[in-house]
Amino acid sequence: GDLSAEVLRQQYHLRDISARVDPYTHPNREECARILFDEFRDLSDMFSFYGGYKSLARTMITHMQYGNGAVFSDPLLNQAMAEHSSMQSSLNVMLKNIQTYVDWDREILPYPAIQDITDAISESYLPRFDNLTDRFNGLGITIHDTWATHISLESLLIEKNSFTAEIKYHIQDHFGLDATDISNNFYRQFRIFRIWFYLQHIDIHAFKPFISEIVIIKRVSVGRYDEI
Repeated sequence: GDLSAEVLRQQYHLRDISARVDPYTHPNREECARILFDEFRDLSDMFSFYGGYKSLARTMITHMQYGNGAVFSDPLLNQAMAEHSSMQSSLNVMLKNIQTYVDWDREILPYPAIQDITDAISESYLPRFDNLTDRFNGLGITIHDTWATHISLESLLIEKNSFTAEIKYHIQDHFGLDATDISNNFYRQFRIFRIWFYLQHIDIHAFKPFISEIVIIKRVSVGRYDEI
């Protein structure tokens, strides 16, 4: 809700917002918002028409409409990240480093190894929805990259040349567009982003963006000589 209609038209060149209504002249604010959100959901289908997670895009748009900025979480979103190829890649970095630094004779993880494992994780490719399939299953448009990832080793049991680790991922992203997004010619050409930016930033509507939260706990057993 930080921009006026004049700024949206003149500075951001957002004149053609919707194919169903002219939001700058429509006399009823609530009806106009309802029409725009319906169009927003319909347009999202072109980015979310494949796979078991395609319903998330419409769910998250509806959360923007009625959630008033509340944090969004959904078991389906957690499942999507837990099953994603980038999650396995990130998890393997941690497991490989634990395997390397474990003192197998004493069956302990030496304390100095914690910093080395932390450094390895910080340099790794963290989980995100950015593969080819994500362009069509709704995850590329709703999440795509992430803004915060907290990884914690909740428990570690080492015995008989193997270990069992419980690892928790707490991941956050934001569902919102900023000036950089809408100034990008590629994104601005799609009506869905113009509607999204308008609903979020126009002062008469000010629909709040929100944080998307993903929590995953992985319990994995690895042998001393296993290939990871």
